[in-house]
Amino acid sequence: MRNNLTDEKLFQPINRNPKSVYNRVVDEIKKSIFEGKMSPGDRLPAERELAEMLGVSRTSVREALKMLAVEGLVSIRHGQGAFISEQDPDEYLKRFASHLPVNQDTVLDLFEVRKVLEPQTARWVAERGSQSAIQELASMVTTTREQLGRLRSGRLSLLAGHDSNFHYRLAQATGNTVLVRLMHSMLDLLADSRSRSLAIPGRGERSVDEHYEIVQAILRRDAEAAATAMLHHLEDVEEQVEAAWKA
Repeated sequence: MRNNLTDEKLFQPINRNPKSVYNRVVDEIKKSIFEGKMSPGDRLPAERELAEMLGVSRTSVREALKMLAVEGLVSIRHGQGAFISEQDPDEYLKRFASHLPVNQDTVLDLFEVRKVLEPQTARWVAERGSQSAIQELASMVTTTREQLGRLRSGRLSLLAGHDSNFHYRLAQATGNTVLVRLMHSMLDLLADSRSRSLAIPGRGERSVDEHYEIVQAILRRDAEAAATAMLHHLEDVEEQVEAAWKA
């Protein structure tokens, strides 16, 4: 069981908007699951610390935790704090996906941007990424594929964390600090997109296979093949997500 009390980057301050603040706190905690930051059994930061991280009042945090407890997603233990409920990780993530606010137009707009930005990202890594950074990417994909071959439960948790890490580390491997900041800013939107795609049977495993193809092209230093593989990956995910909406 991990204690996240000292992890200052676990949550980011919430931007105010017409939506009630405590609902925004709920959304932020749920999205942290899909970014691989928290898992079932983890303890949330203390109420005061969580309020400071998010830039909201303790009252808003308290109401958010009550809402999450009613949904069965958080367990509040007297004298100990609030914990992410311990249950089967796959079922847990499915429940989170059903509660996440996924806006169709926003997700499709995100794919439009990603199809411009991320193929170029893959191209840059193939052209100028350090060998060590590329090897780390390759090892991460290989390890995930091996773990999937052994796991009978917790697959969605593994896939959610892998997807977030892969795309973020790919941006880091370019050495472009502006691109890394852009990718970091996109993580919230990526969580919405990821929740929708992970709900499609077999989509997560297919994405890992596509990540493997991207990395293989990068290892060969074939910039065009890497960009093409990334574009194919994004188009494939987008197509399946759109089909799921229509269904």
